[in-house]
Amino acid sequence: MNLNLDADLARRMAAPGDVEAALEAAKAEYRRLAALGSEDKDWPVTGWFHCAEAARQLDLIKKKAAEIRRNAEVFVLVGVGGSNQAARALIEAVKKPGGPAIVYAGNTLSAHGVAEVLKAIEGKSVYIDVIAKNFETLEPGSHYRVLRAAMAKRYSKEEMAKRVILTGTVGSRLEEIAKENGCTFLHFPRRVGGRYSAFTPVALLPLAVAGLDVDAYLAGGLAMEEELAKTEGGLAAEYAAVRYALYRRGFQVEMLTAFEPRLFWAEQWWKQLFGESEGKEKKGMLPASMINSEDLHSMGQYMQDGLRFMTETFLAVDDPGASVVIEPDPDFGDGFDYLDGMDFANINRAAEKATIQAHAAGGVPCMVLRLPRIDERTFGLVYYFFMAACALSGRLLGVDPFDQEGVEEYKRSMFAALGKPGVKGR
Repeated sequence: MNLNLDADLARRMAAPGDVEAALEAAKAEYRRLAALGSEDKDWPVTGWFHCAEAARQLDLIKKKAAEIRRNAEVFVLVGVGGSNQAARALIEAVKKPGGPAIVYAGNTLSAHGVAEVLKAIEGKSVYIDVIAKNFETLEPGSHYRVLRAAMAKRYSKEEMAKRVILTGTVGSRLEEIAKENGCTFLHFPRRVGGRYSAFTPVALLPLAVAGLDVDAYLAGGLAMEEELAKTEGGLAAEYAAVRYALYRRGFQVEMLTAFEPRLFWAEQWWKQLFGESEGKEKKGMLPASMINSEDLHSMGQYMQDGLRFMTETFLAVDDPGASVVIEPDPDFGDGFDYLDGMDFANINRAAEKATIQAHAAGGVPCMVLRLPRIDERTFGLVYYFFMAACALSGRLLGVDPFDQEGVEEYKRSMFAALGKPGVKGR
C-alpha cells in the first residue's frame, strides 16, 4: 500500500479552472525534471531525483553502523537543518530497541545546548558523525571542535580515527580532514542539496546506527519514484497544483497537521523543505505545523475562527501501531462512561475526522495525505513524495526550489560579525 491524497475539500476553494491549469503545468515540469541531462541547468542539483543514485556506499554504511552498534554507548549526529532532520524524524518516529543512545548536535549555538551534549558523552563510549556539505557552516564546525577536544582526552589518535565519521562532498575540507586523520569518509553527493538529502549517506548512516531497516526505507523511496514516473508526477503534481491554485486565491500559510505525536519531527523536516525552497522573491506559502489533539486547544481555535488565509494538510495514519481500550469503571462516577469499551485509536480517528469536517466547514481548504502506517517504508514514500512535490511547487511559483540565497546572506552577516577572515559585513 502506498500513499493516498484526498484534495477534494481544498479544490472546492480554488478559482474555477486554476487547479486543472496548475496540474498541467506541474506535470510538464515533472517531465522536464525526468528528462534532465548533464547539460541542463538543473542537473547539478537533482541527484535526489533517482534514489539509487543518491543512496551511495551502502555496504560501507551497514558495516560501519554494525560496528557502532556493537561498541558505542552514545552516537552523536552532528548536523544542522537538512543534514540531520530527515534521519531524526524517522529515528524518533520508529524507535527500535538496542544500540547506542543518539544525541543531536551541531544544530544550535546555545552554550547550554552544547554543554548538554558534552554532558551526554561524558564517561561513555562515543562515536560521532559530522555532516557538512562544504564544511563552512558554523554550527557543525564549532560543535565538531569541542567534541573533538573532549574525545581527544580519552582516545588515542588511532582510536579517534575509528570513532569519527565525516560526511561531506568529495574535494571539500572535510574530506581532506578525513584523509589526514584516517577517518571514515561518507559522500554527501554534490548534486544533492541538504534538504533533499533524505536518501543519501547523510541520513542512511544514522538510520542504520539506530537499527532501522534502510533497505525498506529505500524501497519506499523507489516505490514512490516509480509511481510518480508512471503518472507524470501523479500525487506530487496534484498536491503542488492545489497548493498553487490556493496560493493564487490569497491563501498564504499551509498548516501541516497530524494526530500522531510520532510525526512531530517529520513536520519539522517538511517545514524546512518548503520554507527554504519556496520562501524567495517575496513569494511562497509559510509552512507551519500542529500536533493534535494537544494543539487543538490552542491553534485549533485560530484554524476554526481566525483569518481565512491558511490551508491545512492532514497527515492521517491508518494503522495506529497500538491498541488501548478504556475499561468500564461504573463505581467511580467520572462522567466518561460513554467511552467504555472504546479503543484510543478509534477515539483519535473520530477527533481527526471531526476536525477535518469542522475546519473545512469553517472555510479552511483541507487536504488529507493518508499514510498506511509509521515505518521505514512509509517514510521513504513520504519523503520522496514531498521532495518531488516541493520541486514542482517551487517551479509553479517561479522560484528556484534548489537554492537558498537568503540563508547564505545571514551566514555572511554572522561570519562578518564573528570576524571570519575574508568576509565583510554590509
